[in-house]
Amino acid sequence: DAKKLAESAAKLAVDALHAQPVTSGQYRVVIQNLAMTDLLETFSPAFSAENAQKELSLLKGKIGEAVAAVSVSIVDDPLRTDGFASRPFDAEGVPSQRHSVVENGVFQTFLHNLKTAHKDGVASTGNADKGSYASSVRVSPTNFYIEAGTESFEAMLTDIGDGLVITEVEGLHAGANAVSGDFSLLSKGYTVKNGKREIPVEQITIAGNFFDMLKNIRSVGTDLRFPSGGFGSPSIDVGTLSVAGKST
Repeated sequence: DAKKLAESAAKLAVDALHAQPVTSGQYRVVIQNLAMTDLLETFSPAFSAENAQKELSLLKGKIGEAVAAVSVSIVDDPLRTDGFASRPFDAEGVPSQRHSVVENGVFQTFLHNLKTAHKDGVASTGNADKGSYASSVRVSPTNFYIEAGTESFEAMLTDIGDGLVITEVEGLHAGANAVSGDFSLLSKGYTVKNGKREIPVEQITIAGNFFDMLKNIRSVGTDLRFPSGGFGSPSIDVGTLSVAGKST
C-alpha cells in the first residue's frame, strides 16, 4: 500500500521535527515494538546452549527459574506461517518445532543443535544453522519473538502517565554487552504527559541491564511486529530506566 506507506513515513519525519533532549533522571519508559525488537536480537545469544556451554550466558543453570515478569513469554517458532525465518527442518535435518523458550516468565529451554543437545543430555530443538555448505554448524534462532500481550499501546501510555516512549536505539554494536546484559544506548522517542504524546526527544541515552529489565516488565502490548527479519516484539512497558540527557 504505497499511499499508506508514504503517509506513515511523512508522519514519522514530521513527528521528529524540533526534537530535543530531556533532563537526566529516572523515567517510566515504554519501548516501542521496533526498538524492542532490536534489543531482543542483540541479547538473543544468551538463549543459545552453545554460548551457555562456553560460559557466555548469564542464563546458564537457570532452566526452571523465573527470569522475566509473568507477563513475558519468548518463543522460537520455525513453523510460523508468516515468519521470515520459517523452515521445515534445520541444517542437521532435525524437524522443526515451536519452542517456548520463556513461558510466563519461567526459563524453559536453551536453543540447541545436535552437538550441544548431546552435551547437555537433551533433545535438539532444531536450531542448527550454517552460513554455507562449508561453514561449521552453529546454534541460531529462527522466528524468535516476545509473544503479544493484552495491553493496547494507548493503555500503556495511560498507565505510565508521565514518562518516555523510546522509538529508536542506536549503537547496539558498541553500547550493549550480550554476556552481561548491560546496555547504554543513544535513543530517540517522545515524552508522555498525562498519558498523551507530548514532544519529540533525541540525543538521550538509556541505560540498564536487559535481564533485570525482563524481570521489571509491567505490561506487554498487542502490537507484535517483525520489522525486517526473524526477530519480533510488541511494545513493552519496561518500568523505570536511567536516562541521560541535558543537565538541570
